[in-house]
Amino acid sequence: MMRLWGRKSSSNVQKVLWALEELGKSYEHEIVGGIYGGKDRVGYASKTPTKLVPVLEDGDLAIWESHSILRYLARKFPDSKIGVDSNRKEAEINCWIDYNSSAFQPALIGLFWELVRTPSVQRSKANEEKHYKALIAASTIVSEQLQNKDFLLGSFSIADIALGTLMYRMRDVAPDLAGTPPLTRWYNRLLERPGYTKFVTTSYEELRATD
Repeated sequence: MMRLWGRKSSSNVQKVLWALEELGKSYEHEIVGGIYGGKDRVGYASKTPTKLVPVLEDGDLAIWESHSILRYLARKFPDSKIGVDSNRKEAEINCWIDYNSSAFQPALIGLFWELVRTPSVQRSKANEEKHYKALIAASTIVSEQLQNKDFLLGSFSIADIALGTLMYRMRDVAPDLAGTPPLTRWYNRLLERPGYTKFVTTSYEELRATD
């Protein structure tokens, strides 16, 4: 049985939890990281050089980095709802996942850290504006891709998991950017997926900084 390590309040862990829900496969979940600690546990620390979450164990294989885990699950279960069964589809998905890593997620998480995870007295208006400007550019590209599509590639894929997990928090910290018609339509389609509402649209108050 597969085992997932990580806390539910991590957006990167949420991606994997959502993917596992789409698969409908049994797995164990070990909660570590953040306020829960446990990253130094022998059973966990030996599985990733970064000591970050998530980590997915599948037999004697330990996979770290959320997007690597998504790719692994899509290839391992090619006939599933998130399956990848061709090099072409894999390449198209990877373009969006890599764009998420390089542009969309850094901008959004940067803004999220500034507005949610940083005490108000320590916040930087310059940093907020920098991340917001980057998010304008990144989200515009995503929005344009979704102009005439329900999902990034037309049909649901792990690309939607990688980027879509972030939309819940984006609607809180940048509602004007998240509120374009294409992104709103996409978000509503994501809400139709049980894994999204079960693991993504959940409270992150434990992450909020206190003044």
